[in-house]
Amino acid sequence: MYLYEGGNAIPTSQPVEQEDVPQVLSIAKREMPQSLLKNLQVDIGSAGYKQVPSGDIDLMVEAQDVVDLYQTQDNPKDPVLAAKKSMQTWFTAKHIEANVNGRNVSIGVKYKPAKGGEGYAQVDLMVIHDAAIVAPWHQHGPRGSYSDPSFKGQQNFILISSLAKAENMKFDPFSAKLVRRDTGELVGRTMDEVAKILIGPKAKASDLYTVKSIVAALLKYDDETTVNRKLAQARDDQAKGLLTLPEAAPTVGTAAWFRKMGHHV
Repeated sequence: MYLYEGGNAIPTSQPVEQEDVPQVLSIAKREMPQSLLKNLQVDIGSAGYKQVPSGDIDLMVEAQDVVDLYQTQDNPKDPVLAAKKSMQTWFTAKHIEANVNGRNVSIGVKYKPAKGGEGYAQVDLMVIHDAAIVAPWHQHGPRGSYSDPSFKGQQNFILISSLAKAENMKFDPFSAKLVRRDTGELVGRTMDEVAKILIGPKAKASDLYTVKSIVAALLKYDDETTVNRKLAQARDDQAKGLLTLPEAAPTVGTAAWFRKMGHHV
């Protein structure tokens, strides 16, 4: 449903060890056009937070800053794509490997691994409109989400989209927009706003941090019928192998549900 770009846009890049991520980020920021640093968003994705090596490292760049830098606002087809291509050319002129890769401009970064030798990392500069609003949806690391080895940001977005569908809405994590399916009306962007709309008026941003916290919040704030309705699509997604719901999410009202709730009385 939602796929993050893997580490193959720079074919000869290698996975980066957790201890080397800060160095790679420092070099990438030094090599970037400096005007793009003013709204740069960091801590995107798992690099530096998961103990396993990272195939790529993500940074989020404000799209309008890129368009302004390369003055592509008058491009009749796609000002952002034109700006990304100009950025690719700019890096190439600096003898830095660069490729336009979906929403990203991926660059190759040379560095010195702590274990010795030569390192070559892929850094994805994600060119995103309203990056400061979108970034919190993807900053799982500072929240401690990766301390749970089963956590996957992609499953978070699948579950949120399932809840949105139950309310005749749809959610895009890369624009941070919750909109009505029938009218296209924008109804929420921040995590607090979306939590209150999809879970309940007492819900808050932290309720959306993980699949487990979302399910726990639903069971806390909603009645049985509402929980069943909201999780219907998510259970279908789980049956398709797209999502793993916690044991706390049996069908409300079943014997399994009453047994689970009995532990919380």
